[in-house]
Amino acid sequence: MHGHDVWYLPRESWDETDQLFGENVNSRFERAYQIEVYIANVDGWLGDGDFFSKLGLEVRDNANFILSRRSFDKIIPNSIAIRPREGDLLYIPLMNKIFEIKFVEEDNMYFSAGNRLPYVYELRCEAFRYSNEIIDVGLDEIDSIDTDTSYTVQMTVSGSGNFIIGETVYQGSNLAYSTMHAVVSDWDSANNKLNLIEIVGEISGNANLVGANSGTTYSVTLTDTIGDYVWYDQWDNKQIQDEANTFVDLSEVNVFGMP
Repeated sequence: MHGHDVWYLPRESWDETDQLFGENVNSRFERAYQIEVYIANVDGWLGDGDFFSKLGLEVRDNANFILSRRSFDKIIPNSIAIRPREGDLLYIPLMNKIFEIKFVEEDNMYFSAGNRLPYVYELRCEAFRYSNEIIDVGLDEIDSIDTDTSYTVQMTVSGSGNFIIGETVYQGSNLAYSTMHAVVSDWDSANNKLNLIEIVGEISGNANLVGANSGTTYSVTLTDTIGDYVWYDQWDNKQIQDEANTFVDLSEVNVFGMP
């Protein structure tokens, strides 16, 4: 009666684990399972809330959710996870928010029925901070996070034909042996401006750019890797770099002496 249907997104890694920090360098979310949870903190958000820091606006909303072990075992395949995992995500449609699981408490009922497997999990979560993970679960309201907030490179190209938004483009002999591949987030055919996200590899100005689905081939004439062209904000990386170039000499090798 007090539960909410949410989407559980298991985190997957497509790169080796960083042995020093014990984390997955490259993560992606490609599955979503609908499951019911109970919101434990009914009085409001936990955590530090919203505040302005020296790095800008930060949202530190925390929330705790109660998840039935029986429901988790029934809905989430054992091949994916045998228990909720730290690092996985919960999308709450009612709040239009995504939370990241920071800790899973399994002793919430404190052995009230004996020393058995937990009846419920308490998921202690905080607002998800997106950091260029690949999100492609097939739900527009979730997948739009990747498209709208991912690091974006704008390229000026020359050629003929039209790219398809959402298709993969690559440089190299084919996609399997490509030196660079990315996803098209926007294509301005009138001005030959191409926006790319989910970039893997280094963009070369001497190689053609080929659309994997459309077969369109363009040559790269200009690439802007400093300006981050996200739709909701005005990038300032390039502005800061241009200003710094007026008084910072990056060609200097030894700033304390000669040579």
